[in-house]
Amino acid sequence: MNYHRKLNNAPKEYWHTDEESKETLQYWREEGTVYNVFLDNEPVGFFYVIFGGQDVAWLEDLFILEQYRGSGIGKIAMQKLDELMAEKKVVAMFVDVIPRNTSAIKFYRECGFDHLNQIQLRKNYDKKLDKNDEIELLGFNFRKY
Repeated sequence: MNYHRKLNNAPKEYWHTDEESKETLQYWREEGTVYNVFLDNEPVGFFYVIFGGQDVAWLEDLFILEQYRGSGIGKIAMQKLDELMAEKKVVAMFVDVIPRNTSAIKFYRECGFDHLNQIQLRKNYDKKLDKNDEIELLGFNFRKY
């Protein structure tokens, strides 16, 4: 559960305890579906998907253990997820990605996510959270969070 907090350099005070992680997993099971990813009967990751109206889905989380990244397991798992979405007659899937997570953006692009759907803007009141990297998008310059 703390992998994303580590990626975001979140202070430890925002990390989950084991009990909070269990509560989050229970919430996920109630609100959506968790699909485990296995390699030779060993769990190596998961998807968390929420299904919504108009036959769409949101890929809320994808996690592959670090030692298995770059081996193609994520792409194979995504192909299986695509097959499952087709079986469920899902017409579109959405995923949110932090702009500075270029490896995730590259991965999702390679897996067929090729439509820019929504832009989420952020305003930091705590200036310690400000980043220096910038990106140009649609003629505007933004800091990449």
